[in-house]
Amino acid sequence: MIMDKTMRSMFFMILFLGPCMSYIAQPVAGEDIQRVIKQSNQSIQESIFRKNFKEYVCRKLRKAEPDVVVSRFKIKGNRPVPAGKISFKLFQKNRIRPKGRVKIIAAVNINGQVENEVLLSGYIDVFESVVCTSRNLKRGEVIKTNDVYLAKRNASRLSSKVLSHIHKAEGLRVKHNIKADTCLKEWMLEKAPVVEKGDLITIFAESCDLKVTAPGRVLMKGCTGEIIKVQNLMSKMNIYATVVNNSTVMVEF
Repeated sequence: MIMDKTMRSMFFMILFLGPCMSYIAQPVAGEDIQRVIKQSNQSIQESIFRKNFKEYVCRKLRKAEPDVVVSRFKIKGNRPVPAGKISFKLFQKNRIRPKGRVKIIAAVNINGQVENEVLLSGYIDVFESVVCTSRNLKRGEVIKTNDVYLAKRNASRLSSKVLSHIHKAEGLRVKHNIKADTCLKEWMLEKAPVVEKGDLITIFAESCDLKVTAPGRVLMKGCTGEIIKVQNLMSKMNIYATVVNNSTVMVEF
């Protein structure tokens, strides 16, 4: 009799607890499924996108990586992608030379299949060698080799007229006072005249076998190869002649 009561009690407990145990077990199975799904996806770190962004810009600009600085880098649309081998294809919609604020689209490929397109953007600073003054220069001075030097400067924030080769500055005259360590620009310099107004020169003329020379006076400053006005001191006539050097001008018949 006692055994019958015990068996009945156990039977009712099983009936009562059975659904509860089944209900408790369900979340565990659900968690396992979610874990499998998560493991089948992968996320791409920002540093990988930044690296590919900079390499793309350097290739387009034909610059070494140390000469290019990326700042204010942003990513839009980066989401998990399926597991597999990752590769990227970067391109610009406008196809212009990357400078200043640059936007690039990164196509994310998994095992050769495009799975996502991510928008990358950043500000580009490019450092290039430019000509700078090694000392203070006064108006009218002619630049010599030791007056200038090359230095790396942020070209993104400089005028397009800045000089990048020392030989383009040598022999030119300074238009106005310039402080030391200034980046030289084309408009700051001018050709140094080889003759000044009032200089005494020789006027040279040649035609076939005839050669004639006469003393003259310069009426306007000029550089080699320029045509200036001079006065023939013998005839007192004003004529135009080409500057040959600091002592001679030539008249063409």
